[in-house]
Amino acid sequence: MYLEIYLYPVPEENKEQFLKINREAERIYKEYGALESETFTATSIQPGYGCIGMISAVELLESEILMLEINRYDNKEHHSQVLEKVDNDEQIEKLYNQVIEVIDLSRTVRGEFEFL
Repeated sequence: MYLEIYLYPVPEENKEQFLKINREAERIYKEYGALESETFTATSIQPGYGCIGMISAVELLESEILMLEINRYDNKEHHSQVLEKVDNDEQIEKLYNQVIEVIDLSRTVRGEFEFL
């Protein structure tokens, strides 16, 4: 299993627009072979159980919420194959241009993880 994870700071007033854009992108990722692409809204990002909170990972402005996207693939090779197709899709470019009007993408945290 191979995961691609994003932490998005989203202005509350743009939440529905962000979700609409992201759901369309999720559809495209799955069309090109991603096993799953899901978006979640944070319910608690405060410290707890001796851990720092996710609030430390992303600087949220006063009226922003934290959203998480997880994309699943078989392995790193499968991830690379899917992204090659996605990156060449004209719709993704349009969705990218829409999302940068809704959120500050430069403050988004991204990572890739492999199951051990």
